[in-house]
Amino acid sequence: MANFSFALRLAFGLLPKTEKIESDRNQLIAEYNKLNEFKDSETLKKFNKLQEYVDSAEFKSTKSKITSLNYADSEYCSKEKQFQALEKDKRVKNYFSVSQSADLKRFEAAANSDALKRLKELAETVNSADFQQAKSDKSNPEKMAECKSLQQEYKSLTKNPEIKFWTKYQNKSAYKMYVETSNSTLIADYEELKAYINSDEFKTQKEYLLDKNRFSRSEEAKREQEYIAMKNSEEIKWYEATVNSNKFDELKAWNLTFEDDFTDGKVDESKWMNSFFMGKMVINDRYVLANEKQYFTDNKNVDIKNSILSIVTKKEKATGKVWDEKLGFMTKDFDYTSGMLSTANSFRQQYGRFEAKIRINSEAPVYQAFWLKGEHKEPEIDIFKYNIKKGQMQLSAYNKGAAAGNKFGGSGLAKDFFIYTVDWDASKISWKINGYEVASASNNINEPLFIMLSAGLNQAADNLPAAMQIDWVRCYEKA
Repeated sequence: MANFSFALRLAFGLLPKTEKIESDRNQLIAEYNKLNEFKDSETLKKFNKLQEYVDSAEFKSTKSKITSLNYADSEYCSKEKQFQALEKDKRVKNYFSVSQSADLKRFEAAANSDALKRLKELAETVNSADFQQAKSDKSNPEKMAECKSLQQEYKSLTKNPEIKFWTKYQNKSAYKMYVETSNSTLIADYEELKAYINSDEFKTQKEYLLDKNRFSRSEEAKREQEYIAMKNSEEIKWYEATVNSNKFDELKAWNLTFEDDFTDGKVDESKWMNSFFMGKMVINDRYVLANEKQYFTDNKNVDIKNSILSIVTKKEKATGKVWDEKLGFMTKDFDYTSGMLSTANSFRQQYGRFEAKIRINSEAPVYQAFWLKGEHKEPEIDIFKYNIKKGQMQLSAYNKGAAAGNKFGGSGLAKDFFIYTVDWDASKISWKINGYEVASASNNINEPLFIMLSAGLNQAADNLPAAMQIDWVRCYEKA
């Protein structure tokens, strides 16, 4: 059923496009890298610091205090009310009314006059007992005359308009209140409050406390607004929507262990050898199996252009070794050549994901293979072998004489590049093409395997050269 479903998808173009899979993956990797870079950015550090501050008890307390301030309940309002009350106090009003009046100036002038001073001196004299006795002592007419003169002077001074004004003014209630106020701290208190109410400090504080928007003008508000602006920025919105999403789960699930995208323009011999591992170890030479028609050359049939590696099967003469299970290694002449690459010397892995972007060639009988191999004939996992039988795509796993997998017609896969994948763990092997599972099997393979890429012939062919193209190869292990 899986094969039928896959064939329908392939025929009707319902299989995910290779270009889209790669584009989506590259975008995802780019976004993941961007996310990791942003995690260490100064922008995020600043945002986190602002967020920590805005969420802190200190900030909330400060904001609450600032927004709850009320001029009516402040000491500034209390002092202003004290001042306003003193301004209306009749004693203060009387004090300034009297102090600025012409009558007070006249009174003070009279109080400091020589006439009043003389009157006070005469009053002391004429009211004394000696004066009263001398005034009526007829035995001393001269003294009587002197007393009379002094008494007339005294009487004349009492009729002095300024002295009469002075005498009357000092008994007025307004003056008495003025004197009483002058001898208290009331005016000093008033002047002190007046100076304070008219000070820049008071005016600034009053304006601040009456300002309903005072918090918005604070340093705390500036930091809060900066935080809000950053939180609403596209960058932070993207980060917060992305950092805890599951969109990178598949990327995080795997660690890259091997990769080659063939950008160097030549085979990287630190990764790839061009012979079977057994031949390298036993005879230090390349060989093919006895039933094969081609010989694997020393990378002469491996071509790299525009980061695409091609394994080209050609019709040409060559001489090399074959392995026959009964006769061993023998030298043989070949009419065809091809190529193979193996990571046997550089990379082996037990379990994980093995995948490559490959375009197969439909020209039968040229077979092409992307497979995993061990030290011996088995175990083996064929991620795919194509054209072992004409037009057939074979997905197989072999171990201890047992085989599992699937086969189906695969000529439609020759039209373009596809991504061929095997996910292999302790319990299961799953074959996928462009992410769509086309086969699965229980796993009984538990040893590291290496990668092989190869093409060749099991029978004569005329439709050559034919190339199997590989864009890249990647392997992963579970994170």
